[in-house]
Amino acid sequence: MRCDQCNRTISGAPTETATRTLCTPCGETLLGATAGFLSTGSVGGAISTAGWYRALRDRRREKNN
Repeated sequence: MRCDQCNRTISGAPTETATRTLCTPCGETLLGATAGFLSTGSVGGAISTAGWYRALRDRRREKNN
C-alpha cells in the first residue's frame, strides 16, 4: 500500500480519510493542519499548526526510541 500524498510505502497502520490513505507523517501533517484551520480560521494558522504538531510528534518519537 502506498501513501496517496507522498507515494511512500506505508508500513504499519495507515491513516484513512474519506478520500485518501496516508502514511503516518502525512496523516500527522493533515491532522495538524485541520486543527490549525479550525482554531484560527486561516490557512496561515493551519500551516503553522501543522508544522508545530509534526515537530512535536517527531521529537516524541525520537525520545521513545
